[in-house]
Amino acid sequence: MSDRKVWTPSDVVDVSGPPALLRNYLEQRDVRHFLQWAARTGPLLRAYDIGCGFGRLTPVLAEAAPTVIGFEREVSLIDTARRLLPSFELVHVESLESPPVDDASAQFVMSFTVLQHMPDERAGAVLGEILRVLAPGGHVLLVEETDPALEAGDPAHADLGYTRGRSWNWYEQRLPPLRLAVARPREIEPGYVRKDVGTYMLFGPA
Repeated sequence: MSDRKVWTPSDVVDVSGPPALLRNYLEQRDVRHFLQWAARTGPLLRAYDIGCGFGRLTPVLAEAAPTVIGFEREVSLIDTARRLLPSFELVHVESLESPPVDDASAQFVMSFTVLQHMPDERAGAVLGEILRVLAPGGHVLLVEETDPALEAGDPAHADLGYTRGRSWNWYEQRLPPLRLAVARPREIEPGYVRKDVGTYMLFGPA
């Protein structure tokens, strides 16, 4: 048995065809909205996509920031991203808990449906790194399952497949001195098996 789940594009986006195209449009629209919100307080010179997968949302960051770097641990996903986005800097990392960038180096950091697949300790470690790399006055966009009743899989073996919902308050407690600036439900295509698929949470300066 493999010691961890190997993620594929169909794991990242669990629908195909027209529903997948609509979902991606809705995600891009909403990420663009939060980028514009963050840019109200100052220019976004550099943005990081933590757990960028095959890069489906990374280009949206480039609409607002001249320098964008995506980080991904799954080799096949980062290889796909590099083929699709040859002009982008896309970095393979062994763990999202140690992105190889300087302290306080980005004005915007995004993690999109990534932390929900980690147990608490690892998710907290990634949040600590996000705080480390975030520049003063910067913003963090987290898009995660936020229903605390949702838990699938064994957190002791999370690399085999795990999902956990955590409230926005759980994240805010681990991101001081940032505060939750705005939140809204994640919208995807109609007809999905669950109505509640998480929340967009934009954290910024207190």
